[in-house]
Amino acid sequence: MADSIDARSAARAVVLAILIVAVYSAIYMILMRYEGRAELADPVNAVYWVIMTMTTVGYGDIVFRSPVGHIFSIVVSLSGIVMVFAFVLPGLVTPWFEHLGRELPERVPEWLSDHILICGYGPMVERLTERLDEMGIQFAIIESRESVARSIFKKYTTVWGDPSDVQVLRNANISTARMVMVNYTDEVNADIVLTVREVSGVEIIAMVEDLRHSRFLSYAGASRVLSPKTMLGTFVAQISAPSCGECVFPGAVQLFGTLSLAEVPVFPGSSLAGRAVSDPLLIETGAVVAGIWKRGEFTPRPPGDVLLSSGTVVLAVGDSEQLMRLRLLGAGDERRFLVIGYGDVGQRLVRLLCEHGIRPVVVDRRDLATDRFEHIRGDGYSEDVLVKAGIREASCIMVMLNNDHDAIYSTLVARNLNPDAFIISRANHLISTEKLYRAGADYVASVPLVASKMLLNIVTPESEDLTILYEGLELRRYSVRRRSPMAHRALRELALIERFGCSVVAIDRAGDAVLSLSEDTEILPGDVLILLGPPGSMDRFSRVFGSG
Repeated sequence: MADSIDARSAARAVVLAILIVAVYSAIYMILMRYEGRAELADPVNAVYWVIMTMTTVGYGDIVFRSPVGHIFSIVVSLSGIVMVFAFVLPGLVTPWFEHLGRELPERVPEWLSDHILICGYGPMVERLTERLDEMGIQFAIIESRESVARSIFKKYTTVWGDPSDVQVLRNANISTARMVMVNYTDEVNADIVLTVREVSGVEIIAMVEDLRHSRFLSYAGASRVLSPKTMLGTFVAQISAPSCGECVFPGAVQLFGTLSLAEVPVFPGSSLAGRAVSDPLLIETGAVVAGIWKRGEFTPRPPGDVLLSSGTVVLAVGDSEQLMRLRLLGAGDERRFLVIGYGDVGQRLVRLLCEHGIRPVVVDRRDLATDRFEHIRGDGYSEDVLVKAGIREASCIMVMLNNDHDAIYSTLVARNLNPDAFIISRANHLISTEKLYRAGADYVASVPLVASKMLLNIVTPESEDLTILYEGLELRRYSVRRRSPMAHRALRELALIERFGCSVVAIDRAGDAVLSLSEDTEILPGDVLILLGPPGSMDRFSRVFGSG
């Protein structure tokens, strides 16, 4: 039976049919006795007559003689027709025939070459496949789970089979592939890597769940071993504590020269809280505010009178010294850290904090025997446990739970108990990001987004035209040619935010950086614009002004 058939609905339909047959059979026996034909009023004849009538076969060997019996026969017959055409055909028969006509592909087209083979589709590579598809990079997915393969084979080139099987790899044109990525459990990944090495010397990128298993995958033949969860722990530590990153800015994107675009969180008690974007304190840092995030809502190039508040994440442009000055202003003086969850991400995060002299309080349901940090045992979404851990006094709360449902609930509880804290929450699925923001997170650290960034940097190391910043936000370079419709026009005239939803964050003008942009800034031929905005806005921009 096809996976698309809802087994519970089918079961309910069967129970309903049995119930209707039983009721009709009881009525049949009552009416037969009413007509004085008690010899036909037995359960076997009753079920026989009901089924023959509902299926409209009607052999005619048993018929009612009274008007009420005739009316009952009509009701049974019509209800049988309704059941067949309204429930049985669309709910069971049609999906079964559709299943027969949708056999899963077991090989890729013969012409497919220089492609990326992704073994195992899931949250870690979900965003990557979307980006590869948008960028026109050829790839194919080998998926052993039938339900997963059925959910993606119409959208992406898919091979249904076990990637640790040599023939399945050959069916996916392993001989002409440019790269293989493995994305199952560490144990399964090792098996796949060994099999790939039997038939090909292609570059293999292995995703590892537990960093301690890296050496085994390397020994099996993996060219590179990546741990997105470990990277996420490092990312959160660096963005929450300046001392953990020093002049390192997690997620920063180099624009040109020494300039980068980076995130600067505003923590409770910081010097930036309550100040306007045009405040001299911000201007003195030398960094320029390109946009601000507030609970997942992005505002590009905010007006100078917009006030920054605790929980705001500033997207700023500058060199490392300028950005560091801004970052220290946003950090605040008193920093009390609470880490909820001590899994792979939490362990890496806590380790880095401890290495830089920060002693966090950790909440985890396991008994952690350590004196490096204070540990409160219990569920990370329990109000009593979190109060015991000092959540009301925490300035930074990091929800690093493995389950997104738990993370969402924990974020809700944390925000309720401490409305002023800066909350960083971990998302294991892209779909959970928006929910975590609605629950009260100031910053959502997405495992799939970190994984896609790591993998995309490997796949397209030379690509500078399109960079993923955050979920739903991109950075693009645009070269203004002599005959470009943008040449010799002011930003006010172009109205990029109003028309397209994107903005210019910096201009590379013959090697000189133009950061102090205003509505009167004129765009000149030869300028290289750094545009920031959602993917849709970039597409609309390109349709009007070209690709640059």
